[in-house]
Amino acid sequence: MYTAHQARASATPSATAPPSSPFARWIAALLAPALLTSCAPDEPPDMPAVSVTDDAGTTVALTAPAGRVFSVIPSLTESITALDPGVLVARTRFDRAPELAHLPSLGGTIQPNLEALAGLEPDLVVTWADASQRAVGERVDALGIPVYRAVVQTIDDVRSHLRRLGTLLGREERAAALVDSLDLALEGVAATVRGRERVDVYYSVWHDPPQTTGPGTFIDQVIEHAGGRNIFNDAARSWPRVSIEAILRRDPDALVIARHAPDAPGAPWLEGPGWRELRAVRNGRYLLVDGDLFNRPGPHVAEAARRMAHFLHGPR
Repeated sequence: MYTAHQARASATPSATAPPSSPFARWIAALLAPALLTSCAPDEPPDMPAVSVTDDAGTTVALTAPAGRVFSVIPSLTESITALDPGVLVARTRFDRAPELAHLPSLGGTIQPNLEALAGLEPDLVVTWADASQRAVGERVDALGIPVYRAVVQTIDDVRSHLRRLGTLLGREERAAALVDSLDLALEGVAATVRGRERVDVYYSVWHDPPQTTGPGTFIDQVIEHAGGRNIFNDAARSWPRVSIEAILRRDPDALVIARHAPDAPGAPWLEGPGWRELRAVRNGRYLLVDGDLFNRPGPHVAEAARRMAHFLHGPR
């Protein structure tokens, strides 16, 4: 049997040189770092490099900044595009910006093609935190892909998501610059209408049945920045359905009507009963706007406010 004693006996003389030998000291110096490393405790595996808490109260932790991202929320897709468009691996059919046209479309925002998504190997998926939209996030969780769940209702939400997504993408400085730019632009719009009499505005989210915006929503805030007053700013809900009779009673000075697609027709329904009796319709004071710009709480809300201010108060 080959014993440890025999192994030591068969060693070369240089390997068994006395400690005082220069050669032995040289060998010891070479081996010391390796011995120290081998004796050091193991690092915990997969330590998160970035983490945030999403709107579902869940900690989203990534071992490295996300480099392959898919979002089912068009407004947050726009925020991601502003932070780093190169990280997006797919889009929904509602993401119509030209710079996203080259990406594969995974369908709608409620039931995207998750099998196709898995093949794209994203390291982060952005979806809704709402209970009614929970299924998408649960299915993505089952695929083992980190999920960031979001609620986007106010301009403060826009700021918050820019910062948190900036952290997850490793773009904190870019996020801070975007928030500063947004605040500066909104203040600039407000300054152009400061001191002017506010205009009573009805904002049409949809016309049949009529649906509008309530208090505290980003559209309500856009109207305020633009020097208007939302005639349903006392509603009990964020996106209330209202009657034409209720709109007639409040008889707004101006109407702002969101188109839901670039090729959508105008608003022929304004010639229908009730609508045609509104002062704003009789005076021709209504504006058709791009729903992709006005209905999305993203980094372009200041541009929506600027266009609305121009409509309500004219150039200044």
